[in-house]
Amino acid sequence: MADTPVALDGTRDAVGSEPAAKPPVRLVLLCCLGAFVAFLDSTIVNVAFPNIAKTFSGSDLPTLSWVLNGYNVVIAAFLLPAGRMADRLGCRRSFAVGLTTFTLASAVCGAANSAELLIGARLLQAVGAAILVPTSLALLIPLFPMARRLIAITVWGAAAALAAGIGPGLGGLLAEHWTWRAVFLVNIPIGLVAVWATRYLTEQRERGGPTPDILGAVMLGSSLGLLAMGLVKGPDWKWASLPTIGCLAAGVLLLVLVMLRSARHPAPVVSLDLLRSRHAVGGNIGTMLFSVTFYAVILNNILFLTSHWHWSLLTAGLATTPPPIATAIVARPASRLAERFGDRLVVIAGCLVYIGGTLLLSWGGGQHPDFLTHWLPGAAVMGTGAGLVWPVLGGVALAGVEPSRLATASAANAAFRQLGAVLGTALAVSILTSSATDVLGGARDAWYLAIGFAVAVALLAAATVRGKAVPVRG
Repeated sequence: MADTPVALDGTRDAVGSEPAAKPPVRLVLLCCLGAFVAFLDSTIVNVAFPNIAKTFSGSDLPTLSWVLNGYNVVIAAFLLPAGRMADRLGCRRSFAVGLTTFTLASAVCGAANSAELLIGARLLQAVGAAILVPTSLALLIPLFPMARRLIAITVWGAAAALAAGIGPGLGGLLAEHWTWRAVFLVNIPIGLVAVWATRYLTEQRERGGPTPDILGAVMLGSSLGLLAMGLVKGPDWKWASLPTIGCLAAGVLLLVLVMLRSARHPAPVVSLDLLRSRHAVGGNIGTMLFSVTFYAVILNNILFLTSHWHWSLLTAGLATTPPPIATAIVARPASRLAERFGDRLVVIAGCLVYIGGTLLLSWGGGQHPDFLTHWLPGAAVMGTGAGLVWPVLGGVALAGVEPSRLATASAANAAFRQLGAVLGTALAVSILTSSATDVLGGARDAWYLAIGFAVAVALLAAATVRGKAVPVRG
């Protein structure tokens, strides 16, 4: 909770008064910037990945995949603990720390002279991102009056969607006309300006409260890391080998222990109470499963376009921009459709549209490049389906949550999304590694994997999501 409510100009207001209906744009933009840079770096690096692999050619694809997966693992593990710690230490202070950490780590990524240093800096960058995501939302929500706080979440989510939308094109532009290092160095001026601007934010802090479960976060990160390692190294180690089975089994065991620990801890790393209703299970688990298909396809598309069609990074980046743009365009109408026809119907319809687009990509991804006839239709349809699914699942996850817990519930939903990103990226790397001599065959296998998870989301929605939309409290 804030020490005092926030006035229109971002200063402290009289105790008990509501913030103005229209908060200052500069403060809204600053808060949304936290989500923007965090989610931008989950997609912008994918386009530069082929050039990173060329620079560090001594490292194999499974090892280099930790440049992508390490980022998602750390965010998924530390998202909720970082948010709870920020509540105790102060959200504005934590926001500044997150920005500083993210910016410094980006500089090290851009200057890295070894794969090991790059991966280590990416893990540190993810720590900064894990702090930025919940604190940016926690600082944004009090700027809006109680009745308009769902709008704050929508605006924040739109910033994250915009980041995903421009990430591939921007990454391709920087990597093609400068160097892959530029996808990290671009964060430095943005971060410096944002750190300076945090002085205009009002501190938000909870008095007291339980200490976040840092050990649980480490256990969760270790669990995800072991699962990802088992999946990406499986083709090299052989699936029936002791190392592969050991990694997967240890990852599952640690995950079970995290769940058991979370059931008893006063400030758990995984808020199990957010999964007590069938509706919340559909929203959060559905988000995780759809994230698997979404992130697997992102990496698969980039590697297919650069390795099989031999497009430049810029061309490949621009070619992968239509899906997230379509997603952003459809997101707002999707919410209105859910209000009229119900969450369940829109999620199922979105999954079917997404499957149709993925099939078009698979069928159109032949030997010869053809953007207008083969690639664009499938990419646009796939993005439209994602635009129907993402916002509705997010709304389902937050349905019925108390206003005071919206930030925690949103952070939990983001954590499930990052968990899916870890698994999706790992599965895509595993498939593409095992099909290294058949790029087209491997790409199609990855697309079929994505279709399978989209079917699972549709079935889960049919079983758990209510037919009528459930409003967010407040």
